[in-house]
Formats: sequence, C-alpha cells, structure tokens
Amino acid sequence: MKFSSNIVSAIRFVINQPLSILRLLLPILIGKKLISELRFVSELIGAPDYQLAKTWFTSMLPDSLFIFDASTTATYHSLIIMATIGASIGLLGRLNMVILAFFSFFLYGIGEGIGIFDHHVSLPTQVLLALALVPGSMKLSIDYILLKYFYKNNNIGFGKKPKWGLNLILMLVALTYFSAGLSKLRYGHGIHWMDGATLGFYLNERTSLYKQGDIQLIIGDSEITEEEKWKDKFGFIGHTYANYQTAPKFIAISGYIANSKSLLMLLAIGSVMFELLAFIIFINSKYRNIYLISAILFHISIGTLMGISFRQYQLICFCLLDWNLIFDYIISKLKQVKYLIYSKLQTI
Repeated sequence: MKFSSNIVSAIRFVINQPLSILRLLLPILIGKKLISELRFVSELIGAPDYQLAKTWFTSMLPDSLFIFDASTTATYHSLIIMATIGASIGLLGRLNMVILAFFSFFLYGIGEGIGIFDHHVSLPTQVLLALALVPGSMKLSIDYILLKYFYKNNNIGFGKKPKWGLNLILMLVALTYFSAGLSKLRYGHGIHWMDGATLGFYLNERTSLYKQGDIQLIIGDSEITEEEKWKDKFGFIGHTYANYQTAPKFIAISGYIANSKSLLMLLAIGSVMFELLAFIIFINSKYRNIYLISAILFHISIGTLMGISFRQYQLICFCLLDWNLIFDYIISKLKQVKYLIYSKLQTI
C-alpha cells in the first residue's frame, strides 16, 4: 500500500512541473532544428542567386554577425550545442534559453529575408523565451539544486508557483492558432479559403515529379498591374514547396482527399473553425485538454498527409495538458474497477 502511495506521489510530483518538463525537452527539438538551419544558412549566404533583405530582427544586428565563414559557423555550431544542453539540463538554464531564442530569431530571420517562412520554430521560440522568464520552469534543473545547496535556503521547495507563467504560455499557444485561422480568412480572400482549393493544392503533391519535393513552385499572376509587380516582371506573388510527403501510401491518401471537393471543403472549414476556437482553452481544464489533444491530432494528420510533423508544437500541447485532471480521471476509473472486482469476489 505504501509503495503504491509513493508511486502516486511521484506521478503527482512530475505532472505538477509542466513548465520544467517542457524546458527539459523543448530545447532539444529547437537545437536540432537550429543546427540544420545553420547548415542551410551558411551555404546560402553569399550565393549569387539570393539577395538578403533584413527583417525586423536581423536589421538590428551588426553586419559582422552575417559573415558565415568556416570559423564563424563552427563557433555558432558550438554555441547552439552548448546552449541546447545547458537549457535542457538547467545549467545556467535561463541564460541558455535566451541564447537559443536569439539564434532562432537570427537564423530563421535570415531565411525570412529571402522569402522562406518556416513556422516550425515560430511558436516554440516564443515559448522558449517565455520559459526563460517565468517562474516554475527551473524546478527540475541543476541550477535549482545548486541554489538550494549553496544558499541553504529551506524556503526553496517544490510548492505551487504563480499560475501566470503557465497562462502566459497558454496565451501564446492560443494567439498562434487563432492568428493562423484569422490569416486564412484575411489573406485567403475571405471565406473563399474554405472552399478547399488551397488545401487541395498542398495535398495534391505537385512537386512529386521532382527530387523528393525539394523544388520550389514559383507562383505568379499575369493579371496584376505593372505597379503591383514589386518583385519582378513575372508578377511574383508567392512560392511553396508544396507537399514533403514521399511515402506512396500517404501520397495516395492525400490524392484521394484532394480529388474530393466535399471532403476538402469539410476539412478546410474544420481547420479554420478549430484555429479560431483556440481561446476555449481558458474556459476550464476540460476544454483545455480537449483543444490541446485535438491540436496534437491535427498536427499528426498534417505530418501524415504532408510530411510536416511540427513535433515542437505537439510537445508544447502535450506538456500543457492538465495532467492532474487526466490522472484523477484514471484513478477514479481504477477505483471503480477495483470495487467491481471486489464485489464480484464477495458474491462467489
């Protein structure tokens, strides 16, 4: 009985540290993406085909940071690895999270400067920066242990922390999904995005004739005026890499969906409504769990059909679930099963 009680207490302890668990795992996923992006950017800088336009963040940085020679690239690589490890284990954790967030804004800002908008780390970087500032993210860390040991502070414990840190990160999640739905309506010609045509374009695997879908599709509009051709004479309005999925069975499923207008419309309307309802996570824990689990399934389906996993988003949603509510539900069901078994045995 005592053993089972200790197990329950241990589980309770872990699920009451959601921000620390998120801090432990999220830097690893972000660090991995940053190493890949650093490799891409180091090859990109100086290429004659691309002219870098600085974004809001990169425009604030000195030009010396944009010299990606072998030595500088190696230095950046080492800093990212050290910051990833430090942030994850919680050794100078808050500082290392800020460093990782800086490299994310920096490297992905360079990509945005040539028109590549990779959303994989947009929300995760904001969450990482928030974790560097809010209470409760460093409870399971080396910093916390050292602080308790050297200062001999008995007031340092694992008690409850203010909820505003968790609520801030939940707000970032809600704003991200809500703005995604709003942008579909704003830039997708209003409700016309929900006719499914845009979704069908992405699902249709139009780059499958090329090497693993790595070829860009340049989108132009011959109807626009000369004044609107701000990029070049072709009326460039956007570009896409379309569908990254290369597995034949999943491409077949995507193709089936893309050829069904009614199914496309249903999925398009459903995705917009799902994103616009993001703020229901603040109603109560039940709605929060329903929405976050739906978000995880949403990204799993996108990963299956389009080869875009958004693992960082899934991790964030997973850690932000109200695990106490889930655990209490499981315990209550186990007690019911135990009671039923006991009742059956009593009747024998």
